[in-house]
Amino acid sequence: MKITSVKGIQLRCPCDEIHDALSTSTARRAFLIRVDTDKGIWGIGEAFSFGAPLNVLQALLDYQISPIILSKEAENIEELWQTMYWRTLANGRRSLTMAVISGIDTALWDILGKAAHMPISHLLGASSNKVPTYASGGFYAPGKGLDGLQQELYGYRKKGYTSAKIKIGRTNTNVFLKYMANQKDTVSTEEDWRRIQAAHEIMKDGTLMVDTNASWTADQVIQNTPRLLDTGVQVIEEPLPFEDIAGYRKIAHAAPELITAGCETQQGLSNFNHLMTENLIDILQPDVGWAGGISEVKKIGTAALTAGKKISLHCFGSAILFATSLQVAASMTNTIAMESEENPNPLKTGILKTPFQTDAAMNFLVPDSPGLGIDIDWDCVEKYVVK
Repeated sequence: MKITSVKGIQLRCPCDEIHDALSTSTARRAFLIRVDTDKGIWGIGEAFSFGAPLNVLQALLDYQISPIILSKEAENIEELWQTMYWRTLANGRRSLTMAVISGIDTALWDILGKAAHMPISHLLGASSNKVPTYASGGFYAPGKGLDGLQQELYGYRKKGYTSAKIKIGRTNTNVFLKYMANQKDTVSTEEDWRRIQAAHEIMKDGTLMVDTNASWTADQVIQNTPRLLDTGVQVIEEPLPFEDIAGYRKIAHAAPELITAGCETQQGLSNFNHLMTENLIDILQPDVGWAGGISEVKKIGTAALTAGKKISLHCFGSAILFATSLQVAASMTNTIAMESEENPNPLKTGILKTPFQTDAAMNFLVPDSPGLGIDIDWDCVEKYVVK
């Protein structure tokens, strides 16, 4: 099957304002990539952007990466991945270039699955037909307060979740927040601890994770570890930027009892290996739309298995990214749980003809139709296309 076209699809819809420790979201965005072949089989993938302008992704796709794969054989996924990677090496390796490669790689696997009449998880060697998840939310928002957070978490329990993650660190002592465009809705340090305590009281028979979005320092983590453990926190996610290897090393040595997870913003097998080599991260959290696509994340998962590490895929995009993540997570025996975002997001919940299915414990059933296993409602997608 020769590749005949590669098209970027920019999606955007407004959302209520939410904050993590540093950033603010007022809209949900997604950059989809559709790859067509001369056999009439097409595939779809998503390049995650972490808030970058979608037209930058579009330019990278149109002017640099798409010409590399046009007229090539779509089945040769590994060869195409390596070709895209090495031909963009000088200005690529990471960031948005790797994101575009990730989206194309997923689309190629979708094509291969459809051609083989198999879901991607089976092509990769499925280990399960369902994936455990945790509720991802607990953001700061205008007027939300402690009561709003508690109501949100009670809602997760009612759905069947036993584990959840909340944001922490958007405090008036956050030294990095001053560099951000939006500095509203901060809380005091003690109010942040009350948020953690409230979350523990609701999720106490499950797993409570907290996420600082890389806004703490190693010393903050070490100093706060006893209190985090006392308030029921089992896992802290990406407490530091992934570049701070010395900081992660310091935490691993001084606070080994605190489980660390990360890093959603890291990319590529070699870079994740840096985190594993010195046992700096307990749970790896690559994002399939950012870290290198299905091909690279499967390798990261295998390397993690060899190192005795668990995998918990980061997933904060559209239904396309969620479907991709389910397929990959189901193929890895070291998947501990996958992120299931619970913020309102029509790009995740409103563009499929059939919604994702779960059991009573919020294990998501892996779609078993060919490729990604989903049926896209293109009329609904069109409502969110950036004109």
